[in-house]
Amino acid sequence: MTTLDGLLTGIVDAHVHYFNPMRSSWALARFARVSDFPLRRFVPSPALRLVARIGSGDDRRYGLDSSILSSPYEPAQYSSDTVALLSVAGIGVESVGQVESQWRPARDPAELMDSSFDELKYLTGLPHGQKGPALGATVVAGDPRHPDFAGRVDRELAHSDRVRAVRFKWARHPDPEIPDWCNEPDAVASTAFLKGFESLASRGLAFVSFAYSHQLGQLDMLARRFPETTIVVEHLGMPAGVFGPVGAETGMTAAARAAILSLWRERIAMIATRPNVVIKVSGLGLSLLGYGRDTAGNIGSRAVLADMAGPLALHAVDRFGPDRVIFGSDSPVDRPNAPIGMTVGALLDVLGDRGDYLLQQLFARNAKRIFRIS
Repeated sequence: MTTLDGLLTGIVDAHVHYFNPMRSSWALARFARVSDFPLRRFVPSPALRLVARIGSGDDRRYGLDSSILSSPYEPAQYSSDTVALLSVAGIGVESVGQVESQWRPARDPAELMDSSFDELKYLTGLPHGQKGPALGATVVAGDPRHPDFAGRVDRELAHSDRVRAVRFKWARHPDPEIPDWCNEPDAVASTAFLKGFESLASRGLAFVSFAYSHQLGQLDMLARRFPETTIVVEHLGMPAGVFGPVGAETGMTAAARAAILSLWRERIAMIATRPNVVIKVSGLGLSLLGYGRDTAGNIGSRAVLADMAGPLALHAVDRFGPDRVIFGSDSPVDRPNAPIGMTVGALLDVLGDRGDYLLQQLFARNAKRIFRIS
């Protein structure tokens, strides 16, 4: 059985979400009746916790498990989840890349970036390195189309020396029951976006792209226009419905799923030719991939995950090569379908015979280089 013991001192998990539903503005905004109430600060905490526990009816649509979102997920909770890695991989987690947790579309870009800044202030106050792994880097939320995008980014850079990238969720899908995160089709090609992207590039930050697989071709133009800026494709490019039915009409038949997979493979091959594009091997347990309509999906074991997601990981590694792939657990979002121990184990099973160099690069060294983690 392949392990990482002796290859690395620890894993760098480049996709972790830390949050507290009683402190995060995005989390409270899930509960419209409470968050819009002008005297919300006078509502007793137990009442707010009850609302949080009930959750939002739209959580499932966004691929979220309300039971996870109702409780804090901070370094101590993450550390508990990673205990399984010692038996699976022979090592633990050395540091994390914390990714912004604005899981719902914002009403406007200014609101998104103000909420991201509040989240950054919360994040920097957590006990990193004491109750959990060190904080190696953080990815903030931003919308380059906003006229004051540069100013908002500078505010976050001034607050923390761990900000390494900006994530923009421009995902849009033709299926009306699959969520859109952006109000504009082809947002990354707009004049406003490209102007904002120039300020991101000039600050040496990476751009983290959150989009569906059919949109990935648009990154080719962006990568050619800004060849010195690293573009990170999240969650293997999110081929929604590739494993089973999602939304109202996506992935409903074997032929439809084959077409999704074929287009995904083509798009991955296209953008992999751009040397400044890297791919994050993360989101392997996302329900939007089509794992089933139950909360826990239909994975159930490390072997099944390896069998289902393995071909995606192999294609990404083959096209991008060992120096442009990054591991991320997507904790705790993926946990109902694929806890971190299952995810790492499945990847070791699939990629173990590709050699030590790939494993070292994927599970730590690439993230350290790309996100400048010391």
